[in-house]
Amino acid sequence: MPAARQADVDGRRPPMGAVEQSLIREGLRWALALRLIVVALSSSASLLLTEAPRQDVTVAVVVGLNGWNLCYRRGMLRGLARRWVPADVAVMCAVCLTQLWTVRSDPRGGGTWVLVAMAITVVTYAWQLPGPALAAATAPIIAAHYLGTMIADPGGWLVNETVEVWTAAEVALSWSLYRFVRRSALAADRIVERGEELRHTAAVAAARRADEGEYLAALHDTASVTLLMIGNGVVRKQEPWLGEQARRDLREIGRSDAVHHGELDLIELLREVSLPITASDHPPFRVSWRTPGSLALPAIDAVSLGRAAREALTNVVRHAGVDHAEIRVRRDAGTVTVEIVDEGSGFDPARVAAGRYGVTRSLKERMARRGGAAHIVSSPGRGTTVTLSCPLSTPEATGDERLIGASFQRGLRRAVVVVTLAILLFLDLPHLLAGREAYTHVGVQYAAWIGLLATTLVAGVAAWRDRPLGTARWYLLAVVLACSVMATATVRPEYRLGPTHWSEGDAGWPIVLILLDSRVAVFAAVLAMQYLLTFAQAAVDGQAALSVAGVVNAIWLVLAFQLAIAMIAAVLRGLAVSSARVLRAAERVRTAEEVARQLHRDRERRYADLATTTVPLLEGLADGSLDPGEASVRLECAAEAARMRRLLAQDTTVPDPLMQELRACIELAERNGVSVSFAEYGARPELPPPVRRRLTEPAIAALATARGKARLTIAGAGDAVTVSVIATCSAPPELPDGDGVHRSTMLDGDRWWIQAVFSPVSGPVKGGDVAVGWGEAS
Repeated sequence: MPAARQADVDGRRPPMGAVEQSLIREGLRWALALRLIVVALSSSASLLLTEAPRQDVTVAVVVGLNGWNLCYRRGMLRGLARRWVPADVAVMCAVCLTQLWTVRSDPRGGGTWVLVAMAITVVTYAWQLPGPALAAATAPIIAAHYLGTMIADPGGWLVNETVEVWTAAEVALSWSLYRFVRRSALAADRIVERGEELRHTAAVAAARRADEGEYLAALHDTASVTLLMIGNGVVRKQEPWLGEQARRDLREIGRSDAVHHGELDLIELLREVSLPITASDHPPFRVSWRTPGSLALPAIDAVSLGRAAREALTNVVRHAGVDHAEIRVRRDAGTVTVEIVDEGSGFDPARVAAGRYGVTRSLKERMARRGGAAHIVSSPGRGTTVTLSCPLSTPEATGDERLIGASFQRGLRRAVVVVTLAILLFLDLPHLLAGREAYTHVGVQYAAWIGLLATTLVAGVAAWRDRPLGTARWYLLAVVLACSVMATATVRPEYRLGPTHWSEGDAGWPIVLILLDSRVAVFAAVLAMQYLLTFAQAAVDGQAALSVAGVVNAIWLVLAFQLAIAMIAAVLRGLAVSSARVLRAAERVRTAEEVARQLHRDRERRYADLATTTVPLLEGLADGSLDPGEASVRLECAAEAARMRRLLAQDTTVPDPLMQELRACIELAERNGVSVSFAEYGARPELPPPVRRRLTEPAIAALATARGKARLTIAGAGDAVTVSVIATCSAPPELPDGDGVHRSTMLDGDRWWIQAVFSPVSGPVKGGDVAVGWGEAS
């Protein structure tokens, strides 16, 4: 069971997934960078624009604080929070207590650089520390700042409890924003995990199907061909190449790994697979080559092309009626193409049955499994061209990055909705209500505030419902900018840019919400437009509540937070891509391991099925102990080739698998010159593969050694199925040991009647028992 699901069952919080871990890592990095930049710019601007009570002390504090921020960032990125955070709290408290020498009490000065440094420090703590540690680190710094203002300006302008309260509120908002995004990361991890499980299961199943198909195709092209050539009398003596071919067949049957690693020379491999065909004198055959000297390919692609080319050459030898073929190889930008060309009798590809293994499954399906294709161009009397193409790379599936990105954006948008509403309701509205004397038209101020609130609610509803704003965002932006201009125009000049000018920076928050999914450049441009419209109106009137330094500090307090969210949105979009890449890599490793385990078990099972039948024949051919010229050896090889044909014909996707397997046996018998008549009666139940195998085995044994004419009948009666054969056999066919009654009686000379019956009774075969009878016919 996946860890996240196990944790849900146990009632514990699930462990962090890859997306959440990436968010924590990137969030820490950007929070530290934001603090470093804001403190450096604000403190440097203050040194240039204002005169502190003790300039020498101020310079030392500014230089020391910025140097400390660099060290703090390095230590935190190394994972040393327990050591660095307490020291950082102590340093910030000390800086706050130096306000007696580092800041000047000036009502037009706005916020001080110490206030900016204190605020950005505690706000970014929300992205570095868990809840209890955040409260423990924030409280002493805010208290030290308040104490420092009281020491520097007792009863004066610097002492403002509202600033400390709002700073604590900003910390809470920042923490809420982080929790929203963190929760989205957790949700993304769970969704991606479920998707991974589905893809993992599908990939393992697909790999097993593909390996089964490749294994059967290889079996068809190797052991089946070898045994069939001997069974049909094409090879009648021990050839030098036959032993090597049998050994290669054994290696193919017993191969232990599904994935071929590294690279192989395709040209060398093609020459190797064509060698057994060209080495045979029955009939003599040669191959001409139009290829480069060598062509290195990923091994799995080279093997697929080599095996498909071997099957195409084998078909030329069997059916084309010529003694020559040509192999052409070329490599284009992203594809390797192999052509096998002959000038033989040709055929009509449209008349080839879909179930024919050589064309449909050994060629077309094999290449399709590698993302390639097999095309056959032929016509009667005009030869055949088989074109095999294989792409050099398979495109990687995508989709997780969109899912993760959407989850991140959902959490961030909802967090910004909460932050914007909190600012409008709990910061701007009190200023609006308390500063009526600062406005020339109070009604316009209320209308502007209501307009900003309305746009926030519209964008917030869309965010909560996960609906894009589309072109409506530009209408909402127009409303926001109009409200900002209206609010600024109705503030008396002497109050502009001061506390009662509530829209000065806070009108930017609805812009943040509306443009959250836009590019950073667009976001920054529109936000800058809002500030420029405000400052332009103040500049035209030539009077404001704050000095230049005060304006700079006031802007930093708000703009840094807004730009930080824009950067967070951009980082999250990039993080979605990188997280998806990491997850895909981990998923590939896990899937590859599971595929390897499953395929190893599958191959062991397949080898066990062939260990008592095919393997002894191939071993005897490989070491020379079996003579392909002996009649008994040829009969055994013919029977085993027929069993393989039945195995290759197994396909649970066809409507009648039993009929499909028997037709493959009939086809092979007809190729050997046997005239087979076929009849079927009644309705039959669906049978599992073991039962089908027991039912068809007697028919395979008879048809593989039959001569002249044979008759095959399938009958269904309720839940029972009977398969019977009447055939002239060169020798009594051997039936495998098993449950049921085994009887045989010669009918007339060497004619035999063979019957296999399945009925749903208890027995070793799950679902019923198969009784195999060799009965006497009256």
